Amino acid sequence: MLIINETSPVLISEKIILRRPDETDICELKELFDQPLDETKVCAMLQSSEQSWREGKEYILGVIAKDDGKLKGIIEMYGYEDGHLLIGYRTMPAMRHQGYASEAVYVLVHHLIQNGIHTVYAAVQEHNEYSQALLRHNGFEQIEKKDGRILFAYYRNPGQREEKDYGETMKVIYLAAGCFWGSEKAFKLLDGVVDTMTGYANGTISNPRYEDVCRGNTGFRETVRIVYDPAVVSLETIMKAYFLCIDPTVANRQGNDIGSQYQTGVYYTDEQDAKLLKDIFEEEKKKYERFFVELEPLKNFYTAEEYHQNYLGKNPWGYCHITKTEFDAVKALNKKQ
Repeated sequence: MLIINETSPVLISEKIILRRPDETDICELKELFDQPLDETKVCAMLQSSEQSWREGKEYILGVIAKDDGKLKGIIEMYGYEDGHLLIGYRTMPAMRHQGYASEAVYVLVHHLIQNGIHTVYAAVQEHNEYSQALLRHNGFEQIEKKDGRILFAYYRNPGQREEKDYGETMKVIYLAAGCFWGSEKAFKLLDGVVDTMTGYANGTISNPRYEDVCRGNTGFRETVRIVYDPAVVSLETIMKAYFLCIDPTVANRQGNDIGSQYQTGVYYTDEQDAKLLKDIFEEEKKKYERFFVELEPLKNFYTAEEYHQNYLGKNPWGYCHITKTEFDAVKALNKKQ
């Protein structure tokens, strides 16, 4: 199972280095648990780790910060069988909630998947909401809840939601309006919108996960796929709703959300819509000194993870960059059709 160089296993990202812990990490390893360990126990732990490496039972890597070269936590692999394995991770109490665990999970899991592992599992306590969010953020899916623990899985080939057949009378448009949680809720308010799906559009890699998109180097935009009945709601009305919900004068940002994944854009699949959209854009541009909304053909679209679908419907108090006033303005468009 060993797919990291046995003599010098090192994985590197912009923030961390993953390597086997050694005696230079003793001071930090003492502080790894809520109750500090003495040096004797730490040395015994290192010896046990070395033995596990040799026997192929368990592999522990230290999470080392690149800025100061100090160990911030550990991440382990164990239970390998037929292309599947489990991971676990722990960060020093003083270093928690600083992104080290999330970065370690991202780096290790991507290395494992690229080197033949089909599924990576991780189990967390049911009360540990932070760790659950960390795993979901990194593309894991909850698959089981039992005895106070939740089992998550990361699949090499994530499933895409099967697209329904709405018939030839329905039309589709893809809208990037900042965080897709709020924009999906807004577009659902329009009569004639028969389905919405959150996802990632017009990027450069295949099968992106949320964490891939958040890193800002894939070109993907958080996007809502809208299926609508043109006999009930026009594309013009949908675009009115769209511009009610965005600030077109900023690039790579909407509300408090900053990053290229929040760049606004309209992506079409029907060339017959292109002229209408260009005319709408020309009129909108006249209202502002600066205008940064993209208008492009759709190149690709990947469904977001299930927990992102209808997020505010399932979590009504969740974060949203769109205000109640804007939601009300969108809903009022139904009376004007």
